[in-house]
Amino acid sequence: MDTGYMKNAQLDGDSFLLEGSNIGVVLFHGLTATTAEVRLLGEYLHGQGYTVSAPLLPGHGTHPDALNRTKWQEWYGKAEEAFLEMRQRSARVFIGGESMGALLALLIASRYEQVSGIVLAAPALKIRKLKAAFVLQYFIAHLDKHQAEDNLPWKGYNVYPVKSLVQLGILQNVVKEELPAVNQPLRVFIGGKDKSVPPESGKIIVERVSSQDKKLVCMEESPHVMLLAQERESIFAETGAFIRELVNLATE
Repeated sequence: MDTGYMKNAQLDGDSFLLEGSNIGVVLFHGLTATTAEVRLLGEYLHGQGYTVSAPLLPGHGTHPDALNRTKWQEWYGKAEEAFLEMRQRSARVFIGGESMGALLALLIASRYEQVSGIVLAAPALKIRKLKAAFVLQYFIAHLDKHQAEDNLPWKGYNVYPVKSLVQLGILQNVVKEELPAVNQPLRVFIGGKDKSVPPESGKIIVERVSSQDKKLVCMEESPHVMLLAQERESIFAETGAFIRELVNLATE
């Protein structure tokens, strides 16, 4: 459905499941995006033999007004459901996400010790100028985006629904509170050219989680949508190596 608010409406942004081994990976997209944001990573990991799924989160893939009517608990509920479904079919489950999707992954990991490992790309624990949304929500429905990443195969809204930004702010606070409960192996990728998420977002996560195996990786040339940008293959390779190493350790 092309509402005029959908960038790259021709792309497939629906929930997907790629059948593979009994090692599962669940990926979560960011605010205003669709599963197109994590599809290339998902296909790479499926090529490594894993079963991979990604849910389309509530309020996404339709119209920005639908996202304005959605609470953060609905995003989390859908993400949690996808994790629990994968857990039913898999011996081990890894989770990951980009931007807001990374926050959902952290929250699931804080609440489920069965998460085997976490991969975060451009985690939106801090967002530049987000606080303005708490006032703007009473005056305007949408904020125009000014994205320079127009050449990327990204599908999603070309505006920010303002009330959804407020929900993102609330989600950030919930995740900050629960970070110490995260103790699984963790990889965090931040972009050197990310104009939305400042570098300290990744640093705060690595400092506050209780994980022993944790690593912050700066991709110097990457914008916010790093899983679709020019350094994505390096991120994919490091993610694949991270999962493979943990799987091998668990089977020794």
